[in-house]
Amino acid sequence: MYALTLAGKARRRPRKKVVFVSGALVLVATWCLLALFACAVTEVWLVPWDCVHTSLRPPVGTWQRTVNDFFEGPPGSILPAAVLVVVSASIFAVGTVRRTNGTLLPWAFGGANLVFLLAVLFSLQVVYLLPIVPLAEPRPPIDAGYHRTWPAILTTTVLAAVLFLVQCRIAIGRRSRAS
Repeated sequence: MYALTLAGKARRRPRKKVVFVSGALVLVATWCLLALFACAVTEVWLVPWDCVHTSLRPPVGTWQRTVNDFFEGPPGSILPAAVLVVVSASIFAVGTVRRTNGTLLPWAFGGANLVFLLAVLFSLQVVYLLPIVPLAEPRPPIDAGYHRTWPAILTTTVLAAVLFLVQCRIAIGRRSRAS
């Protein structure tokens, strides 16, 4: 009887490794998607005067110009993507260390990443239908600026915070209530 139990456990171990490794590959792929998405929206939302001649940009020294110039090239252009992936990877590392049986952890994180991307894409469709609410800032001569992008930035930031909270909950696991 004891030999059958050990043989059963020995057969399950390779399956667990295959499930974990395949989940890790899916997780890395979703992190790549997150990084590509973050780099793309950084270019669109945080650099609104990217394709505009410098004479039409806000004056040097204003906050709009400073933010635009910072995110126009490295390190600013990759900073949001790096933060998104590094925070998610850090939470995953903590979850991997804390859990004794984390076979499905990469799959859960990959699924959370995909749900985040879909939620952002859906919410952006709603955000872009809202009227443009002007911020208290002087308008440049062309219709470009953060007055057009702040709702998308805010929505994505809130959804990223929710993603990190969900991933923390997945990594830590459910606490048992002992009374």
